[in-house]
Amino acid sequence: MSQKGALCVIFESMKTTCFTASRVTNTFWKAPVLGLSALLLAFTMGGCNSNKDTETNPTDAVATDPYEKARPGEETSAGIAPPKLADTLGVTDPMAKDSIKVHIAFQLAANELSNAYINKDAKTYAKYTLPAIVKANGGMEAYENKLGMVFSDPETPAYFKLLSGPLQRTKAKLDDQGYLQGWYCLLPVRMFRTEAGKTLQDVKWMGGQTLDEGKTIYFIDITNLPPEKIAQIMPDLQVVLVK
Repeated sequence: MSQKGALCVIFESMKTTCFTASRVTNTFWKAPVLGLSALLLAFTMGGCNSNKDTETNPTDAVATDPYEKARPGEETSAGIAPPKLADTLGVTDPMAKDSIKVHIAFQLAANELSNAYINKDAKTYAKYTLPAIVKANGGMEAYENKLGMVFSDPETPAYFKLLSGPLQRTKAKLDDQGYLQGWYCLLPVRMFRTEAGKTLQDVKWMGGQTLDEGKTIYFIDITNLPPEKIAQIMPDLQVVLVK
């Protein structure tokens, strides 16, 4: 099976050529690191393949709020259910309360990102991409056009469902004076596809960042990415990568 990726390169050491949103390349390390053009948020075949049948439960009819009756972390028709705002009512610590609110924002954004991939919605997908990556690809309009090309490529992996989350960690980054610099999260992305009559599951890992308490959120794919490269793209993500 072709491993031609959806939106990012597979490392050169894997001897795989992948379609990036900017060009086709098989030489990751030759691209300028600061350009970030080859480091795009992605869901590709580069994740871990469970290589086993996966049972999926049918979801109920979509309600006005698909998360209303779901427990946090439970699968719904819209994705993984986040915690509820009501969970903050008994919390007195301001940072703990903010942590729950940001967790909710991250989970809702991750669900929207996954649905954008499935629906080939380049505009929604692009808004969760780091500005530096968008700029390196010629700006938002050019980047969205390139995403559209990737989504329409017949060799892009045909996933019928993506589940992002539940979040494994949500943590604040504080400076040396104790002032908040931003919030970060870590979550798995499970991708479901059909092969030879079987439903298979691939797994990747994604990091998220918000510097304005959930108003603006960006994600990056960190699967198989060395720590030093993660540090170049999203430096403070280390707060959720180190226990």
